[in-house]
Amino acid sequence: MDKSIHIPVMVKEVINGLNLKSGDNVVDATVGGGGHAHEILKAIAPDGRLLGIDWDKDSITRTEEFLSENKSRIVLKQGNYTDIKEIAYGLGFNKINGILLDLGLSSDQLKDQNRGFSFSSLGELDMRFSDQGLLTTQEIVNTWSEHDLAHIFKTYGEERHSARVAKLIIAARKLAPIQTSTELAQVVLRGVGRRGRVHPATRIFQALRIATNHELDNVKNSLPEIIDVLEKGGRIAVITFHSLEDRIVKYYFKEESKKENPSIKLINKKVIKPSREEAVKNPASRSAKLRVIEKL
Repeated sequence: MDKSIHIPVMVKEVINGLNLKSGDNVVDATVGGGGHAHEILKAIAPDGRLLGIDWDKDSITRTEEFLSENKSRIVLKQGNYTDIKEIAYGLGFNKINGILLDLGLSSDQLKDQNRGFSFSSLGELDMRFSDQGLLTTQEIVNTWSEHDLAHIFKTYGEERHSARVAKLIIAARKLAPIQTSTELAQVVLRGVGRRGRVHPATRIFQALRIATNHELDNVKNSLPEIIDVLEKGGRIAVITFHSLEDRIVKYYFKEESKKENPSIKLINKKVIKPSREEAVKNPASRSAKLRVIEKL
């Protein structure tokens, strides 16, 4: 398997935010290509252990190869971070001092034409983060009602032409099923047209990816579980890449920290963003936002 091309974002900020020390047990709940995990292992050396979870089996394979020198201190498991409690306890990974949740789309997934994330992809319109996922984007596009399509385009993509795009998809699929990302992108382009440098299908693809993988529901439902498995004094770092996810994380952390008997405290009241230097070197990092909390 090819080496990961994904560049982890805000690595220094994550390590500093988690306040890691030698001997800590840490969960990288979306381990990806292992970039953050590599630095975490250095921070908790020589005795600290890391549990890496990812829904994508290819990510687990890449990380296993990349971190092979540390195999005595890592445990890797394919699974969804929403099941963090079941996975961690099932593997006997207790007393967790830090958790990282990076909610970005991996560059490794984006470049895989068979996944259908890219406008130029000739592969099937899939967009699942994992082969364990049941729903595909192709199923959504070809079977959901015009009303439901318009709803997710408006809600998840914040697309102002949501109704028009939904109508165009319905018309197109009556002629033949929409099977690839390029076919879908062409349908959107015909109906919306070019508007600046951003491809008109960008928001539509975002909305479909979110719906396919239940991204917002997963974030909302998992935050209480993630806090629950953490030791007192432990920290959680969450990296988001679009406003909808960040809004959920920001609101939940803020409300929990303001309760009469709060379970957490905010480490950074203002969101942490990549430095200008990092944004120039890695344009994919520009929309990243980091929030850190500590369990009381």
